[in-house]
Amino acid sequence: MIKRLKKRFIFTSMAVATLVLLIVWGLLFVGARRVIYSDADQMLKRALHTALGEKEKPGTNRPGERAVVLMIDPQTGTIEKKGSATLENFSEEEQQTMARDAADGKDLKRKGVRSFVEEKNGKTYVAVIDTTMEDNLMAAALKAMVLFALGIWAALLLVVYLLSGWAVKPMARAWDMQRQFVADASHDLKTPLTVILSNTELLKQQTEGAESPEVDRIQSAGKRMKDLVQKMLTLARMEDDPNQGARESMDLSDMVMETALAFEATAFEKGLTIEENVESGLAVKGNRAQVQSVLECLLDNACKYADPGSVITVTLEKTGKRAKLTVHNTGSYIPPEDLSHVFERFYRADKSRTGGESSGLGLAIVQSVVEGMKGSVSAESSKEGGTAFHVLLPRENA
Repeated sequence: MIKRLKKRFIFTSMAVATLVLLIVWGLLFVGARRVIYSDADQMLKRALHTALGEKEKPGTNRPGERAVVLMIDPQTGTIEKKGSATLENFSEEEQQTMARDAADGKDLKRKGVRSFVEEKNGKTYVAVIDTTMEDNLMAAALKAMVLFALGIWAALLLVVYLLSGWAVKPMARAWDMQRQFVADASHDLKTPLTVILSNTELLKQQTEGAESPEVDRIQSAGKRMKDLVQKMLTLARMEDDPNQGARESMDLSDMVMETALAFEATAFEKGLTIEENVESGLAVKGNRAQVQSVLECLLDNACKYADPGSVITVTLEKTGKRAKLTVHNTGSYIPPEDLSHVFERFYRADKSRTGGESSGLGLAIVQSVVEGMKGSVSAESSKEGGTAFHVLLPRENA
């Protein structure tokens, strides 16, 4: 949980930092472009105004003129050059073609020139300037800005990564204390529960043949509490070591078939049918007891929530380098507002049908086991199709 919280902190912080960085970078880009091309635009307008016979404002700075002005007579189609400036990189024919294109409203920036058009006395005046120098300068500025932005982003990532440890440290400490408390309490509760259950068993033996509903209720409640304590202890141990116990190679196909066969009696009592579609020879590596608990939990939930007379389908297939297990039951539906919480501890989507017997820890243990094996688990549900749980586990030697 703390690792996920740390990743979320890093992701959120970097998303905000990236957005701010993009905005700043965009403003710098626009500003740099405006500065780099400002002289060229001024030359275009000044050359055009001079060709039109307009007087310049006093104090106007006149750098070396590079803009060529071409006058187009729409009646004759002739093009006349105004002024002494030349475009060294373009022939006279190319300049005339560009003038006609600019007069038609076409953008000439891709050709490495900028233009400015104005009409007067029934004639069209087109000012054209070669911006090869500005384009090269802009390309160099853009490259420098990209490298600078990447450097800043990398530095921010490092800072955020270091800060994330400091930010989640109090939560990590509180989480460790809570986890330790749960582990200690669960461990300490096992002994008195064992005493209670053993004594209720003795009472039942002593009153053999006589009805003792009180003793039966005590024994039933004690067993549920023992199961809850055991699950809490299992979760606490798995948080300390997700790969608790020896990891071994196992035939998942055989385990799925054996578990499905073991649940056929439970399913039969409720009028359910279990159908298996299992691809043979799919092996995984992990803790056998933990994998068995995953299979039992998913099948137990399917039997518990499926409507009588419906079908439970267990599917195991190969998908790329992973084995995909799907346990699907019809007749049950988990609303979207509950579906996103089914893997949370002590969460029960359908409290009315559990009778108080569900601890709400089974699917949390499933998620811990699967993620400890570098896999993933998900759920989907619809009123028409029922509910399905999907488990993806990496196959051994895939």
